[in-house]
Amino acid sequence: MRRGLPAVLTLVFVLAGCRLTGGADEAGPPAGGWPQPAGNRVTTQMCGLLTKADYAKLGHVRRPSMSSTVNDRTNTLDCSYQSVDAMSLTLRPTAEAARSYFAADLADHKQQLASGHRASVLAKDVVALADDSWFDNWTAGTAEQGAHEIRVRRGALVLSITLNGKRGKKEGDPRSVLTNLADLVLRRLPHAGAKDTGTNHKVQYEVIGLGRATSIWWEDFTGVDSGGSVENTRMPWIRTVSMATSPGTTPDEAVVHVQTTSTTTKIGCLILVDGEPVAAERPQTGGAVECRGQIPVDDSGSGAQPAAYRPAA
Repeated sequence: MRRGLPAVLTLVFVLAGCRLTGGADEAGPPAGGWPQPAGNRVTTQMCGLLTKADYAKLGHVRRPSMSSTVNDRTNTLDCSYQSVDAMSLTLRPTAEAARSYFAADLADHKQQLASGHRASVLAKDVVALADDSWFDNWTAGTAEQGAHEIRVRRGALVLSITLNGKRGKKEGDPRSVLTNLADLVLRRLPHAGAKDTGTNHKVQYEVIGLGRATSIWWEDFTGVDSGGSVENTRMPWIRTVSMATSPGTTPDEAVVHVQTTSTTTKIGCLILVDGEPVAAERPQTGGAVECRGQIPVDDSGSGAQPAAYRPAA
C-alpha cells in the first residue's frame, strides 16, 4: 500500500504544477479582480483585461506588448502589440457623446477603405452585449494584409480590437475570434460606461450669407478626422452637433471657419450652445470668417455666456 504513495504525490505535484507554472497570462483574473476604471478614467492597467491566454484559447498567438498609453484629453487607452494586434478603450462622459463618436468613427472607416480602394466585409450588430458594434477589414489594412478589427459601444464605453493577419493552425475565423474577445472585455467591465458622468450639450453652428461657401469647417467634438467639413455648399447654413463635458475638465472650443472665393460677398457666423449664443461675427467682406466660443465647464456653476452680437429677430 505504501509503495503507491510516491506515484500519488507525483500526480498531485504534476496537477499543481499545471496551475503554478502557467504565469499571470494563464491564471484567469489577477488578484483583486479585473482592472476597472479609476473614477471613470481609463488606466494602463486595463490593458490586462485581455490576456495572452484569452487569445490562445481562440487559436491566436498574441505577440509581445509594444506600448500601453493613455490620452488624458480623450480618456482613451491604447494597448499595442507586435504585428498590429491592439486594443483600445475610450470612456466618454455620456452615452450620447459615445454614440456620436462611434458614428463618426464608422463613417471615417468607410471613407478610408473607399479612398484606398480596399474591400469591405462590414457586418453590424455582431456583439450581443453591445448597443452598437461592427466588424470589418482593418482600416489601415495596407500595413498588414488579412488584419481585421471590431468596434463596440456599450453606453459611454467604446472598445476597439485589431487582429493581425497571421492565423494560427486552430484559429477560428476573424469575426468569431474578435466577437469572443469583445464579449470578454464587456463581461469583465460590467459597469463601465453604464452611467453618464458628464453633461450633454447641443452646439449649433450658423453661417450667414448668400451664394456658396468654398468650404466650411467646424469642431464636431468626436476627435475623428479633427472635425467636420463641407465644400461648395449653399449659404445660409446650419449644423447642430452633440458633445458632452466632464466635471473638472476644460472642453475644446466650439469653432466654425468659412471661406469663399469672393472677397466682396458678406459672410458672418454664429455659435449657440444649448440655445445661448457664445460667439458671433457680423457679416463682412474679405472672403473668410471664423467664430470661436467657449463651452460651459460643468463645475463652474454658470451657463453659456452671451455673445456680444445677437442677430436681429
